Amino acid sequence: MNTPTDTLNRYFSLSNTAGQNGQDFTDLIELFAPDATLTSGRGETAKGIDKINDFFHTFFTRNTELHHVWNTRHVDSRQYAVDWAVAGRSAAGKVFAITGTDTATIDNDNRITSLQV
Repeated sequence: MNTPTDTLNRYFSLSNTAGQNGQDFTDLIELFAPDATLTSGRGETAKGIDKINDFFHTFFTRNTELHHVWNTRHVDSRQYAVDWAVAGRSAAGKVFAITGTDTATIDNDNRITSLQV
């Protein structure tokens, strides 16, 4: 990734396809630093790449189809915020649409070190 914004744009783009495509799933996980922390909107916390991998396996099992739109903005230093909307389909077939803001810290290698969904 060339910039922190590129990393976050790639994250959201891959979030649309990683549940159906193994390479996209791998690429999504590789956006995170090895010791990154992810905190979900459901209060789940995953620390370290293995736990983040497990989190996304569970997430994509629950959500089988996703379509995001988003805007990424620089907040301070290595801090970024992403305003997003997603329409999706759960594994049970329920259609949903939600909006939110993720906050992220990006390291000097443009990898995600923390993500609060």
